[in-house]
Amino acid sequence: MLQVGELAAWLSEHSLGNRFGLAVIGTGPGYDAQAVALAIVAADGDGRYIDAGALTPDDQEALASWFADPGPPKAVHDAKPALHALRGRGWTLRGVTSDTVLAAYLLRSERQSCSLNDLLVRHMRCALPSEAVQGDTPHTPHTPKGLILQACAVLDLADVLDEELARIDSSSLLGRLELPAQRVLAETESVGIAVDRRLLGQGAGELVNAIAPDGRIHAALPAGVGPDERGAFVAGEDYAELMTAHYDQLETRILAHRNGERGVLDEAREAGYASTLLGRRRYLADLGSDDAWARQSAERAALAMAIDGSAADILKVAMIDVAQVIKAAGLRSRLVLQAADQLVFEVASGERDGLAAYVQESMCGAYPLDVPLEVSIGCGPTWGAAASASHIRE
Repeated sequence: MLQVGELAAWLSEHSLGNRFGLAVIGTGPGYDAQAVALAIVAADGDGRYIDAGALTPDDQEALASWFADPGPPKAVHDAKPALHALRGRGWTLRGVTSDTVLAAYLLRSERQSCSLNDLLVRHMRCALPSEAVQGDTPHTPHTPKGLILQACAVLDLADVLDEELARIDSSSLLGRLELPAQRVLAETESVGIAVDRRLLGQGAGELVNAIAPDGRIHAALPAGVGPDERGAFVAGEDYAELMTAHYDQLETRILAHRNGERGVLDEAREAGYASTLLGRRRYLADLGSDDAWARQSAERAALAMAIDGSAADILKVAMIDVAQVIKAAGLRSRLVLQAADQLVFEVASGERDGLAAYVQESMCGAYPLDVPLEVSIGCGPTWGAAASASHIRE
């Protein structure tokens, strides 16, 4: 247990460039969560349990400074809920060099289970101690010892996954794509998108249930949100309008760049895996199967990875770049939603033209396709109106 006044000295003593393991327990997984407890384990195995509600002002200041410092590298399991929970305490988490969920996804995107215990069994042939399994999700009951064991396991697992990613030349995908995209998505969820309940039809019960007390939706939209429902998504207070931006014929351009379906499949058969343009892989042993059904299923998966997966990666790059440019330019406008192939922004008064130029430049420059990327941008009082007004900017 942490002793009063010990935290600043302990963090300073252990912050010598080696990575920390971090486990966070929050009140829930969403944007409005608040950290209840956390455990930090240093590279030498020394760990501390922290009751987030019992910190002295000095320890709070030391912890906030450590979280915000990108210097000390940190490993987390499923970092997005941790980002939300720490933000609920007023803490900003920087310096995350591994999220074991994202790392495992890059290694085997087709696998469904990503609990910490399952990943330990799969990649390290060991399991969490029973005391640590109880707190294996970001908002479950826990014990101080169990949470420290969990943070220690995260640290060990992150090292193993780093080695596995390096063996398949995918380390940069974690640091330059997935982790930055995760941060942008967490910030977008925290902001949310405003909804005017009066404009929703009677069949929009699922959407209504997703609206938070502040009148905004802070999570992925329910499936099946169509043009009628988009008319209820509006600019929030103190914002002038919404802007939408989406790629034109992105998948078609990617397919042409990759020499058509035959080119994709020939490349996948030779390599033993399908990959996105940025190098994210999916291994498909059945591409050479004698079983026609298995082979055709693998071919469909290969095409989906090469085309749809590349489109998803390009949108992530664009989203990261747009967020950075908006921040660097000091705009009040902000990204409020990523839905399928669209980015939706709240536009501050007087910033429409500047924002549109930044968005177009970032999205068109996300990847150098043989058939260059083109982006349609539209503005309006609602998401639906903005989408209807979208056009390719000259």
